[in-house]
Amino acid sequence: MFGVIGMLVLMASFVLSWQQAPHGGGRTGTFTLTEFKGCDRFKPPEQRCGWYGDFISDDGAVVRSRQELVGGLPKGAQAGETLRTRDVGSPGLIYQLDDAESSGQTVDFVAVVTAMFVVGLALSRPGRIRAWLRSRSSRPA
Repeated sequence: MFGVIGMLVLMASFVLSWQQAPHGGGRTGTFTLTEFKGCDRFKPPEQRCGWYGDFISDDGAVVRSRQELVGGLPKGAQAGETLRTRDVGSPGLIYQLDDAESSGQTVDFVAVVTAMFVVGLALSRPGRIRAWLRSRSSRPA
């Protein structure tokens, strides 16, 4: 059940991030760093650090607080710094203007949740799956 719900939510997020973020969709604006999230396991210069912050669109119509910056920033960024970003409507996520690879992270999550769904389905109906596999192997070619 968790796999189905996760797949649906992540697919909606993937469609937004894949279609709009790298292709110039959504609203552009300013993102102000407010809270440091931590850094990944890589050593500089590959290391990326996560941030939360506040987004304000260029026209002032969209204001979103406590959003996560997708893709992170290099180590050394500080609270209060601002950068140009894009809001594509993904809940809780803001994309950097030059970010063309962020949809890959969502694809990874979709793959993991889909695997959870398939494993859960297999574990909930092992007899039915074995019978289906036997019927497929006994068919003439």
